[in-house]
Amino acid sequence: MFRPVKLTRVTIQTPEEHIAEVMAIMGDLRLMHLIRVEDTPLGHMGYVAHVNTELLGRYDALLIRVNNLLEALQVSSQPPVISQTPRPDKLIFRLEEECTTIEKDSLETLEKKQHLHSILGAHQALIARLQLLAPLEIEIERLFALRYTTFQVGLIPEENFQRLQTSLDGIQHSLIPVNNKEGRIILLAMALKEDEAILLRALKSAFWDPLELSTSLQGTIPSILAKLSTEKQEEEKGLADLEAQCKKLAVQFGGKLLLLREELLLARQLLLAQEKFGQIDHTYLLSGWLPKTLFKELQQRVMAACAGEAIIEQVDPAHVKEVRSGILSIPILFNNPALIRPFERLTTLYGTPTYEEVEPTGFLAITFLLLFGMMFGDVGHGAVLCVLGYIIFKKIYRYIDYGIILMECGLSASVFGLLYGSIFGLENIIPALWMHPMENINYFMTVAAAIGVAMISTGLILNLINIVRQHRYQELFSASGLAGALLYWLLAALGVRYFLVGPPTPFEIAVAKVSSGLLFTLMILQRPARLLLTRRSQHKKGPLLLQGMGITFLESLIDVLDELLRYLANTVSFVRIAAFALAHAGLFLAVFTLADMIQHAHGHGFFYWLTLLIGNVIIIGLEGLVVSIQTVRLEYYEFFSKFFRGGGKPFQPLFEKKRTPESTHNHN
Repeated sequence: MFRPVKLTRVTIQTPEEHIAEVMAIMGDLRLMHLIRVEDTPLGHMGYVAHVNTELLGRYDALLIRVNNLLEALQVSSQPPVISQTPRPDKLIFRLEEECTTIEKDSLETLEKKQHLHSILGAHQALIARLQLLAPLEIEIERLFALRYTTFQVGLIPEENFQRLQTSLDGIQHSLIPVNNKEGRIILLAMALKEDEAILLRALKSAFWDPLELSTSLQGTIPSILAKLSTEKQEEEKGLADLEAQCKKLAVQFGGKLLLLREELLLARQLLLAQEKFGQIDHTYLLSGWLPKTLFKELQQRVMAACAGEAIIEQVDPAHVKEVRSGILSIPILFNNPALIRPFERLTTLYGTPTYEEVEPTGFLAITFLLLFGMMFGDVGHGAVLCVLGYIIFKKIYRYIDYGIILMECGLSASVFGLLYGSIFGLENIIPALWMHPMENINYFMTVAAAIGVAMISTGLILNLINIVRQHRYQELFSASGLAGALLYWLLAALGVRYFLVGPPTPFEIAVAKVSSGLLFTLMILQRPARLLLTRRSQHKKGPLLLQGMGITFLESLIDVLDELLRYLANTVSFVRIAAFALAHAGLFLAVFTLADMIQHAHGHGFFYWLTLLIGNVIIIGLEGLVVSIQTVRLEYYEFFSKFFRGGGKPFQPLFEKKRTPESTHNHN
């Protein structure tokens, strides 16, 4: 926590005949971030390995077959986790054999089910069409047997019927309305065969929706419907039997198919990883970032698999030439406890820290829960958030991190609810362990400002740590560095003294004025001084030495004033903690007032409690959303902006330890 996992750069040279075994070992270790060979001098010279496209094609084809089986059998359980990765070049034979065996036992049933399902669908559609024509008492085959007359059956909007009649006045025709359905007429239209083209044009211009009938239909429409209904019942029974057989097949083969798909995906990813390898003749070279703690295990396993023919080198990030020159970035692998890990999502929304920066997720988690709890303090509402978070945690796998955050926020809200003595807005059930916000407004605002000072001070300290780690020592004298931090702490100390003890003494005021003046002057002059020293080192003489110094001085003055005003604005911004906590309590007051008014108007306690229920639901939804947004805003703009520059590169392992069914489809 507070620092990413320590990485080391690993370079492996292995003969071609052992590359599959090495890839399998990398698959087992998982936490290896490969470096593309194109980003190295070897890649610039064209020594790039190529993917075995024939083998990859076999994996792709097999993956389609497995996914089709999973979809047909409706297998939807979570995929298993594979602890050991086999060699891709040998795995394909076993996977193809297992898939063929499953297909042999299940495809016949699945094809029967699909065929019967399509027949049933066609019969259902035909029944729906014939039911529209039920009032038409005529044998269908007699219509098709007409030699000199053509007919069409379909639906036409009621408002277009008169227009259709008018357009057919020039030919012999007959329009027989059969039924009405939702503003449309079911119509039997007849004309001489020689006028069929005219009839079709007229029907089309009247927005005709034809009902297709088969020439195989025999008998009257009621008799056909009775026959089709009997066939439909038999088909539904047969389909139900096939569904039961498919469920048994899903139970029998579902777990194996999920395992097959996971092995396929792992093997495909290992094959695709070869695009990042280098190759010289029959030797492969792969390079990547690995946690230092895993290097010895990697070294031992690779050397054993390659019979000592591999060469493995380990280089500390500080000694990697490409890193020093800026060609490569050290990826960031977060290292946080389970309860803090979900907050990494919020950190990466702002940016990814660089390898030298303080990793801020731990600070974010602690302060986020503190601020949210203070603004949303209520035991009942916190318990509701905990329950909602638990439901998300258990039921919606892809949002599991947000479920954990919601549970933790609910717990924080409940703790502050105890401190405020508030349960669903009722403040007379339990005593307040700290205070009632509405009765201590001034005190609460003072506490909120103090929290702001503490968080901004923490941000300034973290910024100083980053400056030292990244060797940006010239920034120590700037408004965002040590000089600005000292001035901020000096003014904050005077404010704390004023609120706790009283006005400062004349001596303290004099010391503060002198110190502030010196720090302010130092911050303004640091940029012109650095420019002057740079020009002297470049041997510039005379007027060139002082050229542009006035503009630099003015820019420095404006930047310092802007930074100092930002410190003040950021501190005052934290007063919103108290404001939203008071708004939370104020919404309760409004809900209770409205409930009393409704009870007096209707005289029933039911409406009183119904109003309270609806009001609490609205407060939880609306206020919870607003408080979350404000908490994120305080974290990003007031806290992170003091020290977090970002621009880092996230660690990308070969594959994650767990994947959801949705994510596996995305790989396809």
